Amino acid sequence: MQVAQRVRVVTIAESTVVRAGLRALLQDAPDIEVVADARNANEACRVAREAGAEVAVLEVRDPAKIDERTCQEIRQQYPACKVLIITARSDDETILGLIMDGAAGYLFEDVTAEELANAIRTVWEGGAPMDPQMASVVAGRLRARSLGEHSPWAPLTIDEYEVLERIVRGETNRQISKELRLDDKIIKHRVSSILKKIGAKNRVAAAAWWARHQPEPARQA
Repeated sequence: MQVAQRVRVVTIAESTVVRAGLRALLQDAPDIEVVADARNANEACRVAREAGAEVAVLEVRDPAKIDERTCQEIRQQYPACKVLIITARSDDETILGLIMDGAAGYLFEDVTAEELANAIRTVWEGGAPMDPQMASVVAGRLRARSLGEHSPWAPLTIDEYEVLERIVRGETNRQISKELRLDDKIIKHRVSSILKKIGAKNRVAAAAWWARHQPEPARQA
């Protein structure tokens, strides 16, 4: 991909090793320059502004513990800088919160150098890179939230939305567990929670509920 200038990037991670690793991944990208490193959001805002950074790569080791205001603070204090998240797959609700708080996109932590560079270019050009497996789930949950608290989708978490989508495809608990890399007991619990929340007695009824309500959020896209 050809660009007119080098994309100026600031990396954000608590660990010095991780920051060095991000630099190493990007060192062979001729159109990307890491201009600064930071340990937290406040430091990132300062160094990003001083260095004229255009994209902030924020490493989130544990999404369950991250302050979701991090993206919001960067976007408010230095709106010229877009935020790209690199995270572990463990808390989809938090990932959704980060996106709604201003993150332009996210990748999972096993990203390759090429994937990271391409995602930075995409963010810089105004796109929103996301892991393909999660993109449809996030989009669906955002549509559901847009309908407000009275939407039939509102009680479902993003994790439950993902499981329900797979139930509708006809996947068994074991298949879902394998694909999501989660324990069978976790999937069983989520299925029970889904059925209770939508008032369905079984998986067939859940699929019928999906068919009745899916067109509504789709129109809100």
